[in-house]
Amino acid sequence: MAGAGATIKQVLDAAEQAAKAGDVARAVALYRQILTKAPKHSKAKKALVRLEKQGGAANRAMTQADANALLQVLNSGDFARARQMAQEMARAFPNEPFVFNILGYASGMTGDQKGAIDAYKWAIKLNPNFVEAMSNYGSYLVQIDRAADAVPVLQKAVTKKPDYAEAHHNLGVAYAAIGQSDKAMQHYDLALRHAPRYANALNSRGSLKSTLNDRIGAEADFRAALAIAPKDTGAMVNLGGVLSADGKSAEATEILEKAAALDLRNTETFMQLGIIQNESGRNDAALSSFRKVLEVDPNHAKTLRLILGLVPSDERAGVVDQIQRLFKDPATPDLDKVQLGFALGEYYEKQAAYEQSFTCLDQANRLYRAALPPLPQSDAEKFDRITKLFDTDAFAHLKDAADPSDAPVFVLGMMRSGTSLVEQIIATHSAVYGAGELNTATDLAKPLYDKGSRATAADAKTFTEDYLRDLMRNAGDARHVVDKMPGNFFNVGLIRTLFPNAKIVNTVRDPRDNCFSIYKNFFDTYAHQYAYNQGELAHFANRYKAMMHRWDELFPGAVYHIRYEALVADQEAESRKLLDYLGLPWEDGVLEFHKTKRAVRTASVNQVRQKIYRTSVKSWQNYAPYLGELFDGLDEDLWAGAYEA
Repeated sequence: MAGAGATIKQVLDAAEQAAKAGDVARAVALYRQILTKAPKHSKAKKALVRLEKQGGAANRAMTQADANALLQVLNSGDFARARQMAQEMARAFPNEPFVFNILGYASGMTGDQKGAIDAYKWAIKLNPNFVEAMSNYGSYLVQIDRAADAVPVLQKAVTKKPDYAEAHHNLGVAYAAIGQSDKAMQHYDLALRHAPRYANALNSRGSLKSTLNDRIGAEADFRAALAIAPKDTGAMVNLGGVLSADGKSAEATEILEKAAALDLRNTETFMQLGIIQNESGRNDAALSSFRKVLEVDPNHAKTLRLILGLVPSDERAGVVDQIQRLFKDPATPDLDKVQLGFALGEYYEKQAAYEQSFTCLDQANRLYRAALPPLPQSDAEKFDRITKLFDTDAFAHLKDAADPSDAPVFVLGMMRSGTSLVEQIIATHSAVYGAGELNTATDLAKPLYDKGSRATAADAKTFTEDYLRDLMRNAGDARHVVDKMPGNFFNVGLIRTLFPNAKIVNTVRDPRDNCFSIYKNFFDTYAHQYAYNQGELAHFANRYKAMMHRWDELFPGAVYHIRYEALVADQEAESRKLLDYLGLPWEDGVLEFHKTKRAVRTASVNQVRQKIYRTSVKSWQNYAPYLGELFDGLDEDLWAGAYEA
């Protein structure tokens, strides 16, 4: 066939030359290639009719009518029939790459993994420039959890045809699946540059932005996708998720209910709806939504994990049996086993079966860590690079550009150190709004860190104005707004410089409990690779602690440190001290934070809807025999005073 980047005119010229040379099969194939891209191309249509009337042509080449018949069956959604028809055509036309591309797609849709892979490979072997087959093959590899294998296939497709939007999109999906977010974003952008109204690419880019906590950008992409494809339930589900994360649970629920009405068998719709209902404390409604997912797909791993803690006790054994069966089944995809392993780890812990619990948790962690990329060197350097900027007073000249607002309250620290609990207590106060975890400060800080001493007052103003705009957009008339992004511990120096009146609360927990709590929980994001390896987790914890020590040296008294263990031991006393630091009058209601009706997005969503409990203190002791690598990696000198006696 003509080259992958050939124009329709070039393909037409090649077809006419083939016809004149008597190569009817090639001419027919080229005319059909034109009609695939431009179905109403009259010259190609007429030429095909003429060629098919020539003696013997029908026996030597597949006709456009044959191709159209196959496509019609495929587009009807009857993939079993399409597969059978493609197999018959493959026998009749063994040199037709088009047929094998369709056979690959239909085989994949009917669960014939080997048949799909073999067909795609043969299509590409027959036509090494067949970028459509490469794109489909790469997309299928991602679907079967072979994203790393998909990358070179899709790279070849975009190299052969740089303006092929679909291949760029599929390559973006592959990179996202292996945690290479920067490359994924690059190819989503390229897909949209070549096809600005490509709804799927907008949806995928929005999903990546959401994963990276860019909720504003994600919402914009999802709304743009829906403006192009108003009935795209996938975009509706994703928009519902990001709206929920932004505290707009009512609007999110409304959109998801519309999606459910359009497709009662869309598992993602009901799963997302269930997540929002659970976050809002509507556990019965969440259970109902999760049941609807399992009616369609009884083995939906994420839903099985989520529903296990919600089902009535008389049903729990059946759910556990199903999870155990799937977890042990060699045919279960590794990423599904990750979900199932974390579910079983939590279940066995509640049964005090700690060895079984750890076995499941450890396998789940190892599987997920293997699926994620290595920690980039830039992550390790980030700690030193940022603190060095403040060691050298790189931003001292920006103090005059600081914003006097005292609205921000930053609650930060290690994940699972009690940040959600502290936020809930503060946000229960009548003068405070809880904004959840905002990535805004980190996103806005990047250009300032890159410029260092070259940053200008205008750069500082951009940071403060844009941050406050995002912080306050849902806060109404609240006097203070809590930003509970744990990772803002990186930004303490910049926050103190540009928001000198902001309050900063650092939650501190015994590192053994803190790190194990991270290890036993699944975080649905690419941002925490270290969380799934004991050695990497200990190293990260040490770097966090060293950084907080340095902030205390550089900005004495700027950070209020609250001990998790002290808070759960005497909630009222610690809450009074906390509100006093924030300059807020006492309200008895903060002691009943668990009764809040606001949505809570955290791995501890069910815990923060209960009264404070103390069972999480020293919980590491039940797993001590299995956590040697973690404990050996923790720097006892750094953590002096943090270990709970």
